[in-house]
Amino acid sequence: MCIVDSVSVYWYQLQLIHPITWKNQLCSYRDGLLVCFRSGNDEGWGDIAPLPGFSQESFSEAQSQATTLAKLLANTPIESLDISSSNLCPSVRFGFELAQSNLNALVRNRSKPEPPPVACCRLLSRQTLENPEAMTTLHGYQAVKIKVGRQELDEDLEFVYSVCSENPDIDVRIDANRAWTLQTAKAFLDATRHLTLDYIEEPLKDKTDLAAFARVSHVPLALDETLREPKAERYCEFADVYVLKPTLSGGMTGTIKRIKQAQAHHIRCIISSSYESGIGMLGLIELARSVPGEVHGLDTYNLFERDVLTEPLPLNRPQLQFVRHPIKKTDLDLSILSEL
Repeated sequence: MCIVDSVSVYWYQLQLIHPITWKNQLCSYRDGLLVCFRSGNDEGWGDIAPLPGFSQESFSEAQSQATTLAKLLANTPIESLDISSSNLCPSVRFGFELAQSNLNALVRNRSKPEPPPVACCRLLSRQTLENPEAMTTLHGYQAVKIKVGRQELDEDLEFVYSVCSENPDIDVRIDANRAWTLQTAKAFLDATRHLTLDYIEEPLKDKTDLAAFARVSHVPLALDETLREPKAERYCEFADVYVLKPTLSGGMTGTIKRIKQAQAHHIRCIISSSYESGIGMLGLIELARSVPGEVHGLDTYNLFERDVLTEPLPLNRPQLQFVRHPIKKTDLDLSILSEL
């Protein structure tokens, strides 16, 4: 029987390459927590990183819950841990489930074959389009995502047209982040009927208009925030694609359950990152492998100046194929970690 000897929690802060606005909050860094399950010489690590403006819990709430839970789980048989049934914040659930899963794999000495590659979507900005050298880095990518709704519709359309015309072999995804009225969304549809777009994500300010949008849209509809809100089932029937963010929506187990439910209804699933550290990204990559054939949204990691890992993950490429040894404390940059 494997006993979890101790559970430790560490605070980290990662600097962003440039400030990012999350729900009207301008942030230049990212706060998060690492959790470590130890059993003998084995370690299982997880990442807890609530996203400001998007997570239902604040960072202080996640920290309080994580440190309390860490004390409760010490000296517990790993087989008896059922974190998925606990009433935890989504980010805490994700971090603790990931740590448990990683430790479980070690103590059971699971030898896995070389994992299949995971296809990664590239996030594009207007600055990327204006930089010819940066545009050449799209070689090999199967899909790109364009954020719209932050400027006039005509400017968004000009950008979309340019990307589609210059990259005819790449699937183009549109993410409006709920910026549009139904009227504006219909205007976008009318202006792009000659294009083949992969999907449009969260187009509307008012989700009660999703049914009307779906009736007239020639573009598959993807839902993200709507999936995490009360009475989400009312709107799921209009979705062709689920964009799943495990840090925001409730962990590893809940995400796998959601994938199975979606696949039973022929709904596509995309695993999407929420500015997690390298520890969290490794967990997301494992989840993405459970949805083969899709191109996943794992591009946020590249926006950090440095990572908690001393050797950053090679995620700035269209195909993520690497075998990573089990993470130990010696793999971490201890200069940016503070044990709580």
